[in-house]
Amino acid sequence: MNNLNNPKGFTLVEFLVAICILGIGILGLAGLQVTAIKGNLGSKNLSTANVLAERKMEEFKNTPFNSLAPVTNHADPYNPLNSNGLGGGSNDGRIFNRFWSIASHAGSSNMKRITVTITWTEGGRTRSTSLDTVISN
Repeated sequence: MNNLNNPKGFTLVEFLVAICILGIGILGLAGLQVTAIKGNLGSKNLSTANVLAERKMEEFKNTPFNSLAPVTNHADPYNPLNSNGLGGGSNDGRIFNRFWSIASHAGSSNMKRITVTITWTEGGRTRSTSLDTVISN
């Protein structure tokens, strides 16, 4: 019966306090996880928007120079687009809108400036990214 007078372990109160401290730490990490997931979604959407803009820019670069008519803020007829650049039909995953402008560059008839802009809504805020290039005849 000497074991009761000489305890060599934790009491129930010490154990419960340790569990509470551990729980608070885990809840803090859970909040960071939510923030990381939101950040990952934002990065994914930005990457997708850049790919959609690059695809359209490549189409323009492969179009004959004289076929590129001047336009200002022309909307893609397939808006809204999904991450594969497909539009029309249902709106599942179609959050991206693509616009482009084509104009003479620096007053030269042998150079055109092309701007492709992608917009989307994320977390209640409108985001956008743009690509610019100048092509010559």
